Amino acid sequence: MTGALLLAVAAVAAYCWLRYSGPGRTAGSRRPAGRRPGGRPIQGAGASADAHARELRTPLVRLATAAGITTRAEARARRFEIGAQGERQVAALLAPLARDGWVFLADCALPRGEANVDLLAIGPRGLVAVVDAKKYERAPLRVNGNRLMYGQQDVSRRMRGLLHEARTVSSLLSVPVVPVAAVVGPMLRGTQLRFRGIRLVPAEDTADILRGLDRQHLTTIPAGRLADTAQRLLPPKTGR
Repeated sequence: MTGALLLAVAAVAAYCWLRYSGPGRTAGSRRPAGRRPGGRPIQGAGASADAHARELRTPLVRLATAAGITTRAEARARRFEIGAQGERQVAALLAPLARDGWVFLADCALPRGEANVDLLAIGPRGLVAVVDAKKYERAPLRVNGNRLMYGQQDVSRRMRGLLHEARTVSSLLSVPVVPVAAVVGPMLRGTQLRFRGIRLVPAEDTADILRGLDRQHLTTIPAGRLADTAQRLLPPKTGR
């Protein structure tokens, strides 16, 4: 009886460790978007990606990871976590714009389908931009004809979601929407790429790019009204 009780306690302890402190449970995956001096944090950045990572890490997947076995589910969960980290990094870089009147809505659900908008930016003059964090490691990005290349790899398909999100938001708000890919990784400061209407910019330059676009924007609908409509039509995809 005592042996069975000890085994039960050990099993519960192992499950709790895997559920709350085990592999993949980093402090970064639990924290909201970072705070930068002079800017309020943008709440909800990376929430959907973190939620997908949690769903993939079932108790069996966590046990396999603890045993040193990397499953497909764990590999996908790690990719989602990397994406969430990129989203939070971009949100932290843009947070200082809030003091200039910018409104940011993170992790917005679209009316149909499973897609979500990483970050919707609305400028003081009414510019609307969908900002999607894209994280790359080493090889430089380049446009080759009608293809976006990452080293020797064609990654054009990875931009389809951003184009779809921008078109959907444009239809909902009845205004033009600028799709921006904020690249976390191998883009030199001060450079830009244009691909099928998307602006690919270094993450560190995104705030300056948005400021410049908003200054050139011809106001048609007041920014406050746009923000109210966006909050109503594009609610958070996951709980804040």
